[in-house]
Amino acid sequence: MGRAPELAAIAATLDDARRGRSRASCLQGEAGVGKTSLLDAAAAAAGGFRVTRTRGVHAELGLGHAALLDLLTPLRAGLPDLPAGQRDALGAALGWTAGPVPGERFLVAAGTVSLLGAAAEREPLLVVVDDVQWLDPGSLRAVAFAVRRLRGDRVAFLLARRPPLPGEADELSDLPWRDLTGLDLPAARLLLAGQVAAPLVGALVAATGGNPLGLREAASALSPEQRRGSAPLPDAVPVGQRLAAGFDRVLQQAPAGARRALLLVACSPRPDAGPVVRALGAEGLVAEEAVADAERCGLLVSGPGTLEAVHPLLRAAALRAAPPGERRSAHAALAAALDGDPELATRHRSLAVLGADDRLADDLVLLAGRERGRRGLAAASALQEHAARLRGSAGAAATDRSVAAEDAWLAGDPVRARRLAGEVLDGGAAPADRGRALLTLGTIEHYAGSVPAAGDLLRSAADCAVGGERLRALVELGFVGYRPGSPAAVAAVAAEVRATADPGDPEQAALADHTEAMALAFGGRWAEARVPALRALERLETDPRLRTDARYLAVAALAPAWAGEPERAVPVVERRLSAARAAGALGVLPLVHVLVAGWALVRGDHRRAYAVAGEATELGRELGYVADLATAAEVLAFEEAARGRHEEAAAALASARELGNRAGVAAASVQVHLVDAFTALCRGDLARVVAVLEARIAADGGRLPRGDHELAVAPDLVEAYLGLGRHAEAAALAARYAETHAGTALPEVRAQVERLAGLVAGDGGTAVAAFERSHEAAAAGTDPFGAARTRLLHGARLRRSGERVAARRQLRLAADAFAGMGLDGWERRAVEELAATGQRVRRGSPGGVLTSQETRVALLVARGMTNREVAAELFLSPRTVEHHVTAVLRKTGLRSRVAVAAAFAAGGDPAGSGG
Repeated sequence: MGRAPELAAIAATLDDARRGRSRASCLQGEAGVGKTSLLDAAAAAAGGFRVTRTRGVHAELGLGHAALLDLLTPLRAGLPDLPAGQRDALGAALGWTAGPVPGERFLVAAGTVSLLGAAAEREPLLVVVDDVQWLDPGSLRAVAFAVRRLRGDRVAFLLARRPPLPGEADELSDLPWRDLTGLDLPAARLLLAGQVAAPLVGALVAATGGNPLGLREAASALSPEQRRGSAPLPDAVPVGQRLAAGFDRVLQQAPAGARRALLLVACSPRPDAGPVVRALGAEGLVAEEAVADAERCGLLVSGPGTLEAVHPLLRAAALRAAPPGERRSAHAALAAALDGDPELATRHRSLAVLGADDRLADDLVLLAGRERGRRGLAAASALQEHAARLRGSAGAAATDRSVAAEDAWLAGDPVRARRLAGEVLDGGAAPADRGRALLTLGTIEHYAGSVPAAGDLLRSAADCAVGGERLRALVELGFVGYRPGSPAAVAAVAAEVRATADPGDPEQAALADHTEAMALAFGGRWAEARVPALRALERLETDPRLRTDARYLAVAALAPAWAGEPERAVPVVERRLSAARAAGALGVLPLVHVLVAGWALVRGDHRRAYAVAGEATELGRELGYVADLATAAEVLAFEEAARGRHEEAAAALASARELGNRAGVAAASVQVHLVDAFTALCRGDLARVVAVLEARIAADGGRLPRGDHELAVAPDLVEAYLGLGRHAEAAALAARYAETHAGTALPEVRAQVERLAGLVAGDGGTAVAAFERSHEAAAAGTDPFGAARTRLLHGARLRRSGERVAARRQLRLAADAFAGMGLDGWERRAVEELAATGQRVRRGSPGGVLTSQETRVALLVARGMTNREVAAELFLSPRTVEHHVTAVLRKTGLRSRVAVAAAFAAGGDPAGSGG
């Protein structure tokens, strides 16, 4: 009662899900306000839906994936059909498959998306999650990931939580939370009808805030006289608390042998009955009787050769109820009972030992090494940390923790990496271990915190690290100097690296070559940078160890850029990205995605820039990154504006500014101002263009972010001056630009000089000649967007001069070029100019502009991927991919996946070129 708006919103969510549009209704409010009742009512009314649900339990916050296990167990039959990496990670995390170490966090989340999406193929699925505030972190990440990722699936989410406390971190702040407040007076009267006198309801509403549970419990706590209104209400209205029921009663009623059998099953990562039965026998119990008692009490269920807990939460309850000594003895018994599986036995022994055991720690370190190549870095980090806890000396433990911290960062878990590195620094570690920990902290700070603070940490790391780790710290310090635009800082680091590196060590020699090339290129000495850059790339690609090391993904991606040949990076980056994903090295991916997006933008591959910048933004946000997220947001703002999506562009630009401030690089940022001006130009705010770009000329001569190309802002600023009727200023700036770049060998710059000359020319003949020279220069360059803009401006000038036929040729070429790049906003400009010539035009994206994720899907389809392969690549469900493919077909007017592949692979105009 009193919840009509909320029920209507939930009904709309269910209706959308029935039609294949995944939605979430998210409720938040204080305890007792009626969240659970609303969820129950919604689940009961969800006709035609399969319902799976769970709730957070405060006592289980420390139990990894407990709520996710509860939620997904009804859908477990779909696990074998998931992509292999997702299947293994999810199965390991939930204890469904072999592997006692929790699965990679992103693969677990992606597997959740895939499992929910697959279940919704058969019938609409309602996912109900109550008490979200008490979900364990692993379950929370997976559920939130699914809510954000599922779009075109028949999945509805109903979430409920208590609101975060003031100042408390909120990982779900981006979800559409609806505040659930107390009942109003009419609804409260209905709730308490027959329980208290009507005149008292108002006082109880005031005392409880209309909280339904508070109202009921307050009414029940009053005396009969008070409920009748014949006695005054107390000063403090009594409000009780809801009691929570668990599985503890079931455990307490079971015989000791049954409880022991359940504990052994709970401690075993596999459902194999053999080790449990042998362990029970070795302890003097009759295994058959203990198991039979456990089955009779509803604790265990047996199958052919298997034993499992009846309910996943019984497993958690057994572990929670058992004292530490009992858990250790259970692991010891299982280790002794295992036959032919020394790795699993080692894991059980490590959980059974009390005190130091260096031999066992050494065995765990060996296991960690195998896991790096087999299941990924998160598992290796967990084993390495466990080894540290078994060490007899603080020094050996510090070594293990420093390695665990680096693995955790590479795996995309910066919070845990910071904790581990902090423990190393707090424990009086040896210089080499301190250096490794400081390198990890400095790298995390560089990407997920303050860039200036990162410099201090990395300097400290370089001062105490040795060998390759010292060089890695220096290389990262070079990147820190590069980010705010400090050629001197990069050059100083390069000299230090060269003086320190052992030329006979392939790793150190590659890092020295790379840093030297970076310093030379940043200093404008591109020709000299080519040789060391290509030498670094060759070393990285020919040494077997370096070829697969995720730590050098960014170095291998950047080396071709310093050589002036970024196209060489494409096969290198694609191979290394695949290897990094397979190893779970998600921590290194956002930077490389940002680099790829930036190169694509510069080279005029705007579809790829748009797609990859979106991927970098999503992954960077999941990891808590800052500086690279700011750069990705700048690229997104540019691309959104060029597509005419001005609200999205403004949001991305605001995000770039905020992130730049957080990273401590806003003061040195140039690109954000250039993107600001470009987005203003796209939406027609010419006054803003002038204000921003005149300020850039005053600040640094209007240069590009790395200090090159003086007056680089002139093309946009001249166009804005002319649009505002400030012809004299436009002509003066065009002349100054031509003088500054007289004799340039760069075809792109020559094309811009001639374009500006054509724009400001006083007579038509001079203008046409200048535009033709611009076209000729652009044909030799690598700026298709600039070339298309010149065609547009040339055609507009011809149209205004009355030369309609000649104008149409230029405008059609411009429209085709913009369409081929997916830049709908600029294509519309060209089409509007064509229409003004009297040309009938039917073109453009018939169903709207593609989003970044739709563009990503289209590009992967163009590579021949199936929906399942695209889903695995992008951590989406196959149904969501199908939804995106449908959207691509509708928006572009294409009729098949084959047509999408042809259009996007060729970079042509997916909407056709009607005229």
